[in-house]
Amino acid sequence: MLRALKEWGELYKQEIKPYETPEADYVIIIELDDQGNYQEVSVEEFSSEKLDKYLFRKAQGSNPPTETPTLFLNLEDIGKSIGNLIKANNNLKKKSGSVPEIKIEQLKERIIKDIEACIHNKKNKYLLTVRFGKKYIGEIKEYRECLERSLQHEYKVKHICAVCGQEKNVSYRIPFKFLTYDKPGYFVGWFEGKTKDQFYSNSPICFDCYEKMRIAREKLEDLKFNLAGVKYLFIPEALKKDTLQKIKEKLFDPLGKFSLKQIDKAMLENELSFLVQEGIFLSLSDLLDEYEISGNKDFDFLSIFRKLKDVVWGHFLFIKREQSREIIELYIEEVFPSRINQLFGIKEYIEKADFVKDFDYEKIRKFFDRMEDFYVVVDATFRGTKIADGYIFRVLMEKLRKYVLELEDRTIPEYSQIMEAMAVYLFIKLSTEGLKMEKVNKPESLRQMFEWIEKLPMVKSGEDWKIALMLFGFLTEHLMDKQIKERGSKPFLKKLKGLKMNWENFLGLLPELRQKLEEYELYDYPSVKTLFGELSERLLRAEKPKATIEELNFYFVAGMGIYAKFKGLIYRKDEEVQS
Repeated sequence: MLRALKEWGELYKQEIKPYETPEADYVIIIELDDQGNYQEVSVEEFSSEKLDKYLFRKAQGSNPPTETPTLFLNLEDIGKSIGNLIKANNNLKKKSGSVPEIKIEQLKERIIKDIEACIHNKKNKYLLTVRFGKKYIGEIKEYRECLERSLQHEYKVKHICAVCGQEKNVSYRIPFKFLTYDKPGYFVGWFEGKTKDQFYSNSPICFDCYEKMRIAREKLEDLKFNLAGVKYLFIPEALKKDTLQKIKEKLFDPLGKFSLKQIDKAMLENELSFLVQEGIFLSLSDLLDEYEISGNKDFDFLSIFRKLKDVVWGHFLFIKREQSREIIELYIEEVFPSRINQLFGIKEYIEKADFVKDFDYEKIRKFFDRMEDFYVVVDATFRGTKIADGYIFRVLMEKLRKYVLELEDRTIPEYSQIMEAMAVYLFIKLSTEGLKMEKVNKPESLRQMFEWIEKLPMVKSGEDWKIALMLFGFLTEHLMDKQIKERGSKPFLKKLKGLKMNWENFLGLLPELRQKLEEYELYDYPSVKTLFGELSERLLRAEKPKATIEELNFYFVAGMGIYAKFKGLIYRKDEEVQS
């Protein structure tokens, strides 16, 4: 991953500067005279053309948060920001006595009031900096030179760089904040007595590689890709640098020019047409046609990535930020476009089978709403690795129990949470186990409905118990639909034991279901008799399955879910005449 990040950063070699690009609305300036004495406070609109003048550069730590006296203003504690500004300047002055002194410590309260007078909207982001005699710190030679020396002062030890493989002066710094050095077991070698200068053994990185990785991360994070609302960093990689350069110029640079909500489709198509001619991009058909899988209705990067040829691939990095610390929640390496295209194919199958109208990862996150659970599914579906059925059913049934049991006085709609759960389960199974996607047409008779169930990828050949439980759920919902119409409630719902029934419970419930069907004069319909006969035969001839309670009840609830879709196969006019 780090090597891929460095190679991407090499494409921005001309843009590597000692300063960074903050996002702010305004800049509040503490005006000083040439000797560093306080004059006044001024404010101006933030300008990206003045980045070299602001000379903003984050520090590795948080005390102070920047290398220079330019930092984000803490609106809740302005005094702390002023203190950090002074501290950052003092740190530079220790490394170079030629850096001017800032003499405002005794006037802090007055400066706080002057700054407060410049803040008209606390929703805005403000940078805080200083000027000496109307000169920005970036216009002062001593600051520029001292910053560059400061950035390299930790690179003291000669060692082989872990990224480029060359012998250079190295440090332990990487452009992420998830390495820990203050506890035993977190780096190579003995812990006691280690100093910062010796931490390089864990991640020896030269300054040149560090800067390339830093600019690469900055550029890639500007794109703000997300999956079901969860931001991720996408790091492209290719065998040839020339291919990577073309991807940058014709795909990533155009995406970086726009908010992802305002993509210029014509411009992007024009750029990508070059990649088609170069044999890197497959097709411009259906580009940005809102056919997405990430859950982003405005723009889905994956819908474009899937159309690249496998001469390019990428790394997906999901990072959690906690103050100044970063935690890798999920890292998926070397994902190829063809793999993402397979996921789109499964999405299309699910939608054509009419489980849901629009399937995406937002549907998955609806059930796997704990981040650790969602990441398990994302990792498995992107890489094609199996997830234990017991785990999937436990998570799905946790939501479905609540959903079904809360519908005490309502029927289950055609496109219900149950159908969404079936779609999620199918997507996981098809993407992680390579199951066959048989075409399933909408049934026009009960016999065709039985075949429809048998062809579902979630029902394997000879698994009569799954078909039986789905038919069981179907007939149960048919009965409760009648109860709603006649009584306004579903008394039979109480017989379902909170949807925690075991195999013996289902066997015991079968005669009770028939009794109620007869009581409500539903059993007289030939279609109901056919359904009940098919259900009974399959249930009674099936051996007791080695399935968890969650799995048994999932198939039962799935049957309840498809009732609204196929109930027209029961109520037919010829049957009404016979009854």
